[in-house]
Amino acid sequence: MTLSKPVTLLFFGSQGAGKGTQVQLLADYLKTKSDRKVIRIDMGHELRKLRDTGTYAGKLTGEIIDNGIRIYDFMAIYLQTKLLIDSFTGEEHIIADGLARGDDQTRAFDDMMKFFKRDNLQVVNLVISDDTAVKRLISRGRNDDTEEGIRRRLAWTKTDVLPQLDLLKSRGRVIHEINGEPEVAVIHKSILVALGLKQ
Repeated sequence: MTLSKPVTLLFFGSQGAGKGTQVQLLADYLKTKSDRKVIRIDMGHELRKLRDTGTYAGKLTGEIIDNGIRIYDFMAIYLQTKLLIDSFTGEEHIIADGLARGDDQTRAFDDMMKFFKRDNLQVVNLVISDDTAVKRLISRGRNDDTEEGIRRRLAWTKTDVLPQLDLLKSRGRVIHEINGEPEVAVIHKSILVALGLKQ
């Protein structure tokens, strides 16, 4: 199976749901099925990269994300917009992770996809329990992954992030609910099947 059209995806799921792993597996899969490059928008990575610049904006970003607090919408919108304006030619696959964390971010990303003529945007939501999230994140051992910080992020995921699925649905986007509890390979296959990418 060779993909004739570019894929445009937005990944959802609580912290620890395995979004990063599944995005990477999907990106690798897409590279084997088409000649198109994959643009990956990983907001966590972009924020940590900004934090590590040593600039004033980076210092302030670090104070927010290292305490498990959601970044201001303007910053997420700026970073995702800059990345696409600087590197997107219109031909690449787009896989986004860690975006749409509030109404303004969601509308901005959805509007950006409309601007770039990506009417085929689909959403993958990886669903896991809070206990699974805490267990996975603690074992990851990152400096911002204290149990208190994790629980705080899980709380705002429920209040700020999950409602964005309804907003995207109201704007005509297809939402795929995927069980994020099984083994990595099983989840990957479920995603491929849901997106119609499996041979």
